[in-house]
Amino acid sequence: MARIARTRTFALAVVAALALALVAGLSVGHAEAPPNLPPIAADRLIASSLRALADRTPVSGTLTTHVDLGLPQLPDTLGGQAGPASVLLSDQTFKEWRSPDGVRVAQILPFAERTIVANRTDVWAWDSQKSTAWHVAVPQGAVPQGATPGATQGPTPPEAPSLGDLEGMVQEALRAATPYAEVSVDRTDRVAGRAAYVVAMVPASKDTLVGRIEVAIDAETRLPLRLQIFPRGSLDPAIEAGFTSVDFGPIDPAMFAFTPPPGATVKEVQVPANAGQGPGEPPTPGDMPEVRTFGDGFGLIVAVRVTDVPRDLRPLFPYAGPLGSADLVEHGDHAWIVAGAVAPGALAGVEPKLP
Repeated sequence: MARIARTRTFALAVVAALALALVAGLSVGHAEAPPNLPPIAADRLIASSLRALADRTPVSGTLTTHVDLGLPQLPDTLGGQAGPASVLLSDQTFKEWRSPDGVRVAQILPFAERTIVANRTDVWAWDSQKSTAWHVAVPQGAVPQGATPGATQGPTPPEAPSLGDLEGMVQEALRAATPYAEVSVDRTDRVAGRAAYVVAMVPASKDTLVGRIEVAIDAETRLPLRLQIFPRGSLDPAIEAGFTSVDFGPIDPAMFAFTPPPGATVKEVQVPANAGQGPGEPPTPGDMPEVRTFGDGFGLIVAVRVTDVPRDLRPLFPYAGPLGSADLVEHGDHAWIVAGAVAPGALAGVEPKLP
């Protein structure tokens, strides 16, 4: 059962990666004329945006996401209205608060709410449908990924989860995509009522299905307002996430505290005492799946070896969508999950190389 659970988690993660690694921004109307902003070089704009993200400039607001990946019908355990893959199958609305004091992201569902709250000492995950809260105590001295040790007194608030975290997704996209793409300041636009520059990243690889990535960056604060990803040859983004309303004023630190409602089930999650302080004790070979990669940049193909493939996940393969593909290659007592932002033919080219 443990193997099946791990396989289920990883297979879902592969499908989610095709979306979250490519997440794009909210489409908005263009009734207003584009703002007239001073010219700025793309590298300077991106550098200033990354600095604003690292400084944790306060931001709060409502954002929406839309994903159109052509996914097959998922089992209810994954694709139900409040299932873990629901973010990939339908429009979603999130509320977000972020400042140096912490992060709060709430996914708004028709009859439920899922919330992540992280501050300097605690991380809480709340699911109102299950009336369950999960709690992690942040180890003293823990330094999250991307933080600078010694920059603040005491532990720094952990990074927000990817779910509904526009800033985190843009930060990863800017760092990962720019070395493999032609980058330019494409135009100006208005997003959530704010004047913004639009950075366009066109992949250099001819093998990828990704046509371009666009990031709208607030002209004043340099924080991201919208992220879009377009399939090659398409005028419409396949994945989008962006603010519909946004505010950059101070946020009450009480927003980053959480108290479980009366009667809720609370589950304590233990983490190693040295979490976030460095590599620590390396995992044993049996703890990590075997991973092989082929190519790089937008043409990267990842293959992960698994021993159990749950029956209800098999209908996902082979998958061919507007931004990528995935397949299941079986070899007797094991199988390989192969995925990339490429056409199915590119996957077929690496399958003979898998033992």
